[in-house]
Amino acid sequence: MWRYGRALFREFRWTVGGAALAVLGGALVIWLVPPHPHFAACVLAAWMALFAESVLGPPDSWILTILFGVYPLFGVVIVGEGVVRLALLMASRTRGEKEWMRVMASTFRDHVILCGLGHLGYRVLVDLTARGEKVVAIEVNEACRFLAQAKATGAAVFVRDMKDDQVLVDAGVEHARTIILATNDDMANLEAALDSRRMNPKIRVILRLFDQQIAAKIADAFAIDQAFSSSALAAPAVAAVATGQEASVKASYALGGVVHVVAEVRAAAKGGLVGRSIGELEAARGIRVLGRSGHPPRPDDVVAAGYVLTIHTPADRARDLG
Repeated sequence: MWRYGRALFREFRWTVGGAALAVLGGALVIWLVPPHPHFAACVLAAWMALFAESVLGPPDSWILTILFGVYPLFGVVIVGEGVVRLALLMASRTRGEKEWMRVMASTFRDHVILCGLGHLGYRVLVDLTARGEKVVAIEVNEACRFLAQAKATGAAVFVRDMKDDQVLVDAGVEHARTIILATNDDMANLEAALDSRRMNPKIRVILRLFDQQIAAKIADAFAIDQAFSSSALAAPAVAAVATGQEASVKASYALGGVVHVVAEVRAAAKGGLVGRSIGELEAARGIRVLGRSGHPPRPDDVVAAGYVLTIHTPADRARDLG
């Protein structure tokens, strides 16, 4: 709440400052003109004068006559403008427009900036918000199909070009923990990565590039924390799904040059899993059982027919799990 209040004050600082200057200046003039009322009453009189209201009765001085005649115009300009802007800001909050997104993003600390709301970027956003992470998303395409869904996750979403330094500033890059560059434009991703590192040397940079070999070289050359190719990440999973007979592959990755998978397998009544304990299966097959029908496994649990086991194993063993 303190950060929201500070952000709103920053947004309306000139309005607040102008109103304060008008009230104090008017109070000083009223106080200096006989019969010198109490200064608190002068402040109230100057404030009410902005709304064409008098609390001191008809003015006895030509100076006060001019002041009370001119101050309602100040009220229209200063107070009226501020009220209209506040109403527009509240409306932009309801509609998820850029004005409120900028205020919202300015309150974030230690958050994640995600650039690109394509198929990959949107799924990363959903996963991050599901983990309770604060996320600022940047997407250049106003026709992006995932914009509405992205705003519904509670993330701050900017429809702007990430190559513009001001966009990264508005997204809070100086206070962000990580930036993920996940657009389809390799050069734009690299440019934004370098800009982010320049603005915040401590930020963690995760960069998407289509060529995995170039990604590895760029990561070394530009001190990128992680450069990845989505196609290279997807290839082991596709291969594992193609070769697995009994297992349903949920995830795949390469570890030390060996492809590993996380898969689900249902224990068949006549299969080799039924009647054996979790500990026995792990020792005999060199696998790790992560779950048993949605429950944490115990080494002495005995597998029964119909159990669904979530298993981590090298991909070449996935076909023999049934």
